[in-house]
Amino acid sequence: MKRIINISVWVILLTGLGFTLGFVNRKEESLPCKSLDVTIQEDPDNFFVQPEDVKKLIFEKGDSIVNQPVSTLNVAALEKVLNSYSAISKSEVYITINGEVKVNVRQRKPLIRIIDKNNDSYYIDDEGRFMPLSDKYTAKVLLANGNFREPYNAHYIYTIKQIESDSNLRDSTIVDDLFELASYISANTFWKAQIEQIFVNNEKEIELIPRVGNHRIILGDISYMDEKFKKLLIFYKQGLNPTGWWNNYSVINLKFRNQVVCTKKQI
Repeated sequence: MKRIINISVWVILLTGLGFTLGFVNRKEESLPCKSLDVTIQEDPDNFFVQPEDVKKLIFEKGDSIVNQPVSTLNVAALEKVLNSYSAISKSEVYITINGEVKVNVRQRKPLIRIIDKNNDSYYIDDEGRFMPLSDKYTAKVLLANGNFREPYNAHYIYTIKQIESDSNLRDSTIVDDLFELASYISANTFWKAQIEQIFVNNEKEIELIPRVGNHRIILGDISYMDEKFKKLLIFYKQGLNPTGWWNNYSVINLKFRNQVVCTKKQI
């Protein structure tokens, strides 16, 4: 008899649990979305995306969200829509037990702006992906321009990593070198503050334009890049700082190994 009672109790408990879960499921399926809350991860340097932009992207796809049953919301599809936006690096969408839809968005971070000789202009972000300009915001990043032809349409389907791993792509473009140079400059506090522009001259040599000092710095190419910047820093500290001759030279040439060749301004 005791065994029969125990079995009966378990049957009643399991039946009740099944009924409760079914009720909760039905309640969740009919639960309307109460709100759409968008959070843009803070980035003091970039303002490409605003909460209104994210909501507009969602609404344009026909999703009213608010008052819509949460059971009908396709979170994966919403994330796919948001991640396709050129200024968004990653989005995360989830629904709370209260029926609130939360959207967290991380913006892409431009590292360098490219302007080729035909005025085709775009960014390359810190992940080595190509990024079109925005009509909402202009990022204050390192600028690269000069005598080269690098249209956005020829590159946007690739990443810098893909270009570097493919010899055919790598040999036909300079953007991978510009990205590597920009990454080096951006990673160093002093050079990030000092170098404001990269210029490719008619000989396809890379020049740097500093913020302080009225001179051009000829890098040549990006080979032995760390060594070249170390030579330049020594010259700044031991040659220009003690004398104050920041504006006495027109050219500082670093392309030759183990030496710095300077050209004085013509008076």
